Amino acid sequence: MTIQSRDEALELFEIHRAAWLAKARTAALQLYRRVGRPITVDDVRAECPPPEFSDPRVMGAVFTGWTPVGFTNSRRRTCHGRPIRLFEPTAP
Repeated sequence: MTIQSRDEALELFEIHRAAWLAKARTAALQLYRRVGRPITVDDVRAECPPPEFSDPRVMGAVFTGWTPVGFTNSRRRTCHGRPIRLFEPTAP
């Protein structure tokens, strides 16, 4: 099966990697509280590496329900410094 869109990839990731997503979402919130500033997917990857062979387009699923607050450049070598989002938890 070929995944045609980011949305399809996200849906499959939510289904097949639910345990990892729950762990990564918890790690993201703990990290945000610890550092006291917006965080990126790079930060989450460092705390909770993604499952092997995960489609990189779906890493943003960790931040479902969070608020994007800006951009910074990725620190990951494979991303070549491209802009990535900064996130904060959405206030209740």
